[in-house]
Amino acid sequence: MFRFFLSFLICLPLLPMAAQDAISVDELIEKHIAAMGGREAMSKVSSLVMTGSFELPAMGASGTITIYQKAPNKRLAVINIDGFGEIYQGFDGERGFSVSPMGSIDMSGQMLEDAKRDAVFHPELRLKELYPKIEVKGKGKVNGRDAWIVSMTPEKGNPVTAYFDAETFLMVKNSAVRMTDQGEAEIESEFGEFREVAGTGVRAPHLIKQKMPIGEIILRITEIKPNAEIPDSRFAKP
Repeated sequence: MFRFFLSFLICLPLLPMAAQDAISVDELIEKHIAAMGGREAMSKVSSLVMTGSFELPAMGASGTITIYQKAPNKRLAVINIDGFGEIYQGFDGERGFSVSPMGSIDMSGQMLEDAKRDAVFHPELRLKELYPKIEVKGKGKVNGRDAWIVSMTPEKGNPVTAYFDAETFLMVKNSAVRMTDQGEAEIESEFGEFREVAGTGVRAPHLIKQKMPIGEIILRITEIKPNAEIPDSRFAKP
């Protein structure tokens, strides 16, 4: 969907279905893809530009954010924090970076591996490739609703625990230990207010809440432009 502000997994709603007591990994993935709008609709979207605002109440910080995404694996988040300046966090297809008024980082190791996965466009279509080990652990609750709890382990890096609503099959929450600019940290993200993206048939959350050691970040997406012309140079390190 920032390293200090981490990237987001954009996932998305379907019509309610009868509750199940068990589900296979393949069935869950297929229902999740359908919930996002389906393969055909996603195949017609090759780039996104998302704009919105964020709040970090614990630090009294707020500002704006623009996220650029382009198939197959380019991503850039530009965060403008009132009274602080701009933060750039991106992956240009080969290299990952973070640039802020405090300095710059060329990503390596686990941080780079995380950035590579975050930059994959339509990751829902490649879950079994991105996470060779996927296990359904049973059901739990997210905001009072039943959700399938799924452990997804990449070839390199820490496992991600994802929560898929048991009726809509949207991913409504995920958590993982991630490498940030300040070291390893457990990050928990919740996704809500799912709406269709500009007549594409593809759905996306417009409210994202991230719980981090520095506090909760609240991201509100106000506009998503599909298939925008984004030059590759946009993803270069500033």
